[in-house]
Amino acid sequence: MTEADLGALAAWTVSYPSAGRTLAGYLFVPEGEGPFPAMVVNHGSAGLRPNMRDVGEAFTAMRYAAFVPVRRGYHGNPGPNWRTHVSAADGSDAWGAQLVQALVEENDDVLAGCDWLASQPRIDGARIGITGTSFGGIMTLLAIGRTDRFRAAVNFAAAAMTWERAPALQDALLDAVRRTETSLMLIQAANDYSLAPTYALGAELAQRGKPHESRVYPPHGDGHGAGHALFTTGIATWRADVQAFLARWMGTA
Repeated sequence: MTEADLGALAAWTVSYPSAGRTLAGYLFVPEGEGPFPAMVVNHGSAGLRPNMRDVGEAFTAMRYAAFVPVRRGYHGNPGPNWRTHVSAADGSDAWGAQLVQALVEENDDVLAGCDWLASQPRIDGARIGITGTSFGGIMTLLAIGRTDRFRAAVNFAAAAMTWERAPALQDALLDAVRRTETSLMLIQAANDYSLAPTYALGAELAQRGKPHESRVYPPHGDGHGAGHALFTTGIATWRADVQAFLARWMGTA
């Protein structure tokens, strides 16, 4: 993916600091004076797609600001991409451990992005939620396991492509939901690569009596890849449910 691919997002470009680096991001803010509640929106392992604009605009239509922090090593941002840390054989125990460590380090950028977002004058820093898809869903879960500052979280398809072959990642995500006090919504399409993450994480949350909702929607498009892309290409499917969930837990009803 080239920088030119992100031309559809250029009008919303901002920057934020993290670990001594200046990283790019995109901030969508509703019309009006604010301050507005906001969502941190985490991209997946392949970085951004131009249709992330559709997600940003969906949240602004709900009257939330949407901040997409581009993490280290993506789209020309300084710092190592997670792939540089993962050198062991795919699916091995060492590979899983390396993957978790790389993602935890990358997650620092998400928390730094939240700090930056809360400091913006048109943002209500007391009402910030978090969401993301695929690796961005992993970022969402890791973040709520590390801090209680998020009012609500919506995870789309975290680890759907890696769950079965990375027990270390399973452990890290299950540990995150054990520690979190953030209300969490789990979302996947029925034709995603694997539904095991939603079932396992949902069961853990239910066992511990933590506030959560789970949604497995009917198949979206054709094939696993299309189902995995529900976050960006199936907004009409999830929007009403996500809006109701956020209204309840973000205090925006």
